[in-house]
Amino acid sequence: MTPRPKRRPLRAKLVHAARVLLVVVLLLAIPAPSRTAWPEKGAAPSIARLRIDDFDGGDLTIDQESDANAMWSLRDAGGKTVATVARTLPAAADVVGYRGPTEASIVIDANEQVISVSLLSSADTVEHVDAVMRDESFFRQFQGWPWGGPAGNPQVDAVSGATLTSLALAEGVLKRMGGARPSLVFGQPITLDEIRDWFPGATAVDDSSGEVRGPGGDVIGLAIRTGPHADDLIGYQGPTEVLMKVSTDGNVESIRMRRSFDNEPYVDYVRVEAGFWAIFKGKTLAELSSFSPVDEGVEGVSGATMTSLAVADTIVAAAQAVQAQPARDDRRRSAWYESMRWTRADLATIATLLVAALISRLGWFHRRFARRLWLILVVSVIGLWSGNLVSMALIAGWSAEGVAWRLAPGLSAIAAVTLLLPPLTKSNAYCNHLCPHGAIQQLIRPTSTSRRHRHLTRKATRHLTCIPGATLVLAYVSLIVIPTIDLASWEPFHAYLFRIAPWGAMVFALASLALAAVIPMGYCRLGCPTGRLLEYLRRNAVSDRISRADYVAVGLLLINVTVRLVR
Repeated sequence: MTPRPKRRPLRAKLVHAARVLLVVVLLLAIPAPSRTAWPEKGAAPSIARLRIDDFDGGDLTIDQESDANAMWSLRDAGGKTVATVARTLPAAADVVGYRGPTEASIVIDANEQVISVSLLSSADTVEHVDAVMRDESFFRQFQGWPWGGPAGNPQVDAVSGATLTSLALAEGVLKRMGGARPSLVFGQPITLDEIRDWFPGATAVDDSSGEVRGPGGDVIGLAIRTGPHADDLIGYQGPTEVLMKVSTDGNVESIRMRRSFDNEPYVDYVRVEAGFWAIFKGKTLAELSSFSPVDEGVEGVSGATMTSLAVADTIVAAAQAVQAQPARDDRRRSAWYESMRWTRADLATIATLLVAALISRLGWFHRRFARRLWLILVVSVIGLWSGNLVSMALIAGWSAEGVAWRLAPGLSAIAAVTLLLPPLTKSNAYCNHLCPHGAIQQLIRPTSTSRRHRHLTRKATRHLTCIPGATLVLAYVSLIVIPTIDLASWEPFHAYLFRIAPWGAMVFALASLALAAVIPMGYCRLGCPTGRLLEYLRRNAVSDRISRADYVAVGLLLINVTVRLVR
């Protein structure tokens, strides 16, 4: 009689912990598609990709060099600037969709209102991207938005079947527009040399916030230029930009002109008139924001009345905008749960997970009738309604680019349950109870006495069960070599997004179900690489043993390191 192997619980825990850590390292080492999917940072977007059909007056061209706000001027045939174009990357590089960021262009007019938004490129699957690009009503939602974003927490209607991709695009637009308002007239940012006389010990200045930092990194004051806040107040011939030195307690200590489109010598008259600047110095930003030049009897500088009064109005308008900025920042720094975008499908997915936990607790999964009802629910809610299936493409994309938990809380919850339970509880809850494709296979599973049941030989079974692992290895190596490769077509799960799924995905899904109709759980056992990964993560009775799969995982890590060194 063969002796039973000695159980080594402590060794099993240590070995499996190392195994899980190895998988985590492998996933985090997947190169991000966004590093190779977009044109070089700072390049002007192609004018052919912009939605600018509403412009009249001949051919349009776009400047190849961006301004200080990382924006490009769009000019008509006469060279006049008719709009400005911005790209959402790299500002929105951390806004992840199904596989990674989606880049958009934003075209704004002279009043800083959105004319159009266009999708430039995306790391998501082709079907998702095409569905978004075809939906004109989705892009019309952005028209008329002011730079900085609409007030409150705007809700954008996502594209059906491509929810993550479309919401990631919208979030990227909001993030790109959420910074300081760009000035189409005064685009030159503040430099340290420019404020050295005000702040001799300054080591850095933030043009957006105006914060000036000293050697220790502490804020030692503010240098605020009015251009991003008020560049449309015209004096005699044009607007004027003013620079203000503000103390840490909000007092305006010094103020001077920076650049003006008015004529000399009027500009110089204002520049040297100490009495005019004394009106504003010593006041706080709060006081200036409520200051009325007319009510206070500001008459302007003799010989340059229009220029000086425009400067006075500019200072007040800029102070009002700066005072309002913290309120806008507070809205954008809302609590994490307030920034999450919930849909009915997300709520239904979360509810399904809670019901699954309850049913498991009560032991109803072992009851035939309750089990069949549950499988139908999984197919309906998680599969056909929400399309929240875990796949290699999802795991790889989120590992490389980050988890889109704010945009897809339901899918994120499914992914968390899928990946955490196998190593922690020894159960593969997703494959057994939550996968819609597995649920259908359980519903159509042939019994051992069924006429459609087909038996495989032991040798054939041994060879065929290598397919999922081999697919997993090939997929990982492909991701290392070609980070932008689309793994969605490697599995049949994309068919559940039936509104946008290609015919190839549909055929793949039906073929895998046809296999399962004659070979019990045929695709799960003989074809599913995601299921193979979850089984590798699951702690079991032989977790203390070093397996062939462990050597393969170490080999994949070595391949990853080698490729990185070669590049």
